[in-house]
Amino acid sequence: MQTPLDAFAGLLADLAADGVVPASRLSAKARERLAPLFSADVLVERRAGAGRRIEVRNADTLARFIERHYPAGLFSNAAAEEGLDRRTLALSRYRDTKALGGLDFEIVEYRLTGKVPLLIGGTAVGWSGVSGDLGAFVLYGARPVNREVRFSGVVATVENPTVLIRHDWANAGVDLAIATYGRMSRRLIDWLASESMRDARVVHYGDYDPVGLGEFCRLEAALGDRADLFIPAEIGRLFSQYSDRELLSRSAGLLPALQRSPHNRVQGLLRLMAEFGGALEHEALLIYRGEHDQGT
Repeated sequence: MQTPLDAFAGLLADLAADGVVPASRLSAKARERLAPLFSADVLVERRAGAGRRIEVRNADTLARFIERHYPAGLFSNAAAEEGLDRRTLALSRYRDTKALGGLDFEIVEYRLTGKVPLLIGGTAVGWSGVSGDLGAFVLYGARPVNREVRFSGVVATVENPTVLIRHDWANAGVDLAIATYGRMSRRLIDWLASESMRDARVVHYGDYDPVGLGEFCRLEAALGDRADLFIPAEIGRLFSQYSDRELLSRSAGLLPALQRSPHNRVQGLLRLMAEFGGALEHEALLIYRGEHDQGT
């Protein structure tokens, strides 16, 4: 038995095959999508005994409507769709690459700064000193052996590209710094929490604001004590000099949930935000490093 691509495809298949369906089959959304066909009298609604039904008045126009919305047909075709990624599959089925949601993979940029190799599909990538040891790998939602990514050192999740490039990760004891560019995907967190990363310790480097703390809490919830939050020794002075009221106010709605966190470092940073009335962008780490490089 063939399987329709979705409920609307199933409805269209029955209309095309039988010429009639009970009116109760039409949801409000289906009626909205079929409105042009009702307006053109391609479909009509009539009484049928104690109920109502939808009848097809023009099968050719209905067929063209189906072809326009489902170019590959109304039913799934495992052989034809094998190997297609989510967006290509959506284009094939619906003429719309976004119809099935986002990508089923993401590109993860990294800096490899330690001696521990990164294993990508069984191939070891080691430190070379070339191009700042910048690289990238593809992280898939489903990861068979040939797509698995493994690491067993200290991993930094880094919110900002400037910090990714400019921070001295080797001196910080970090073996692999990966860019998150803001909010981490569920896919990335699931990978960090997966069996292939069980020997890695993950340290979060994000803004010292409610969003950054929220990202750390997501990591901790998934990784437990394998997750940590980096806080420089002079965090109080950095808050005093560089914290920003607007940065805090933009995400103040997250504060109530963070205040329930049992993590001491989160609570310590919340106290600093309250004391100085602002939050701190993590590029301040580069100021902190620069001052120490100059011996101040």
